[in-house]
Amino acid sequence: MTRQRTPVEQDAFQAWVYARNCLLYENDPGPAELNVGTAQEPHLVPRSLAWQQGYAMNVLVKCDGDHTRLLAAARECQAEAIRRTPASPHRAREWTRAADLCNLAAAMVEGAGGHRDDKARQRVVASCRHETMMMALGSIPAVAETSAQELIEQLAVIDAEPADPEPAFGSGRPPDDASASPLIEQELENAAAGLPDIDREPLIDRAAIAELVACADQVAWAPDRDRWHELIHRLSGRRLYRRYRTRRTRLPDDVPWTDVPSFNRPTWRTRTAYLAGAFAFAVDYQVCRTCGLGWVEDPYTEPVFQRSGLARTALTALRSDYPGLSWHTLGGHSRQAVPFWDAVGAAVPGGYTQRRPCPHIETG
Repeated sequence: MTRQRTPVEQDAFQAWVYARNCLLYENDPGPAELNVGTAQEPHLVPRSLAWQQGYAMNVLVKCDGDHTRLLAAARECQAEAIRRTPASPHRAREWTRAADLCNLAAAMVEGAGGHRDDKARQRVVASCRHETMMMALGSIPAVAETSAQELIEQLAVIDAEPADPEPAFGSGRPPDDASASPLIEQELENAAAGLPDIDREPLIDRAAIAELVACADQVAWAPDRDRWHELIHRLSGRRLYRRYRTRRTRLPDDVPWTDVPSFNRPTWRTRTAYLAGAFAFAVDYQVCRTCGLGWVEDPYTEPVFQRSGLARTALTALRSDYPGLSWHTLGGHSRQAVPFWDAVGAAVPGGYTQRRPCPHIETG
């Protein structure tokens, strides 16, 4: 007979479900930084942090902004991570990320004053519910408008309610006490120091990397999305089927290089390298044979694999697969990246200089 989970275990389990999805998005090929602001007021943060913030809001809503529940769930997740580490480091990593999400959600509640003021807690829950809806379906105008209107109405109801005579949460510390937060960054770092660093992959030997570089021409290809996916995508104004765009094709687990439809840019593809199943490198690319042009964007190499020639080799392989094209990038090159692009673009038609896309392709 299966034992029923306690409320704390159920909260921790829900956080783990979110954490698994969060790690998938964190590890997707793409830019190292994401814009969590607006087009008018951009705010770039590291990719992993952006997804953690998004999923932490889901955890916050699931726990109704209850600071005590969130901290209890964080402790349960951390304990589960410790239990899982010897037998399954991968699963332990998921539980560690779940603890991170719970702690981050609790910090959001604290930042809004929701750990000592119930009206503040209700406001942050309503705001996070709106934000999670916008992240999932905000590209649909009707959904965005409805969610925004519901948020306005919810905040009006909250503000109309009489204030509680006593704080609903917290330990009674004065609001201006800088030590009131139990989630001081240094304390979190100290707590995490007791766990194995399962997020960091062990150092890979250079011989294995050299073999990966040498087999860059051994690529497993996944087909583009189904035609009916493409039709729905275009009829919906490119809102639907943006993330899942491929046929249900499973590539072998042991292939070193893959070429699949990009998850970030419609109609683009992603060339990815793996070493013993670990993600090593990825770059988005697109070609237009009509115009004789090719573009690459956002080449990214995991730190442990950097300075091993993966990026240069991948770009060379792409030029071999699509001969006779002039190669460019969509964006300009940062000052730190100029030497790299100068080196890989030498004697290459186009030289990986910045060029606007032709009318035949989408940029995503």
